[in-house]
Amino acid sequence: MYKIKRYFRGVVKQGKMVRWPTGKDLIGYFAVVMCVIIFSAVACSIDDFVIAKILGVLEENLVTSSASASSEATSAMRAFLACLTWL
Repeated sequence: MYKIKRYFRGVVKQGKMVRWPTGKDLIGYFAVVMCVIIFSAVACSIDDFVIAKILGVLEENLVTSSASASSEATSAMRAFLACLTWL
């Protein structure tokens, strides 16, 4: 039991030695975190939009060229596009 008390005393002692951020520091850190989150969300949204457009063009071209291509290649390509859009 003594070891447990000594451990928690050490934890409290170390906690008092920590330089805790001020309110001004916290606001700065919060702003940085929010900017990174917003930037990441916008970047993912743009990436998703571009990939969706590329897949749409591929699917459109696949449908128009399906008359000249073999049915096996067409069905394989459709399956591939279906898997990509599922992701």
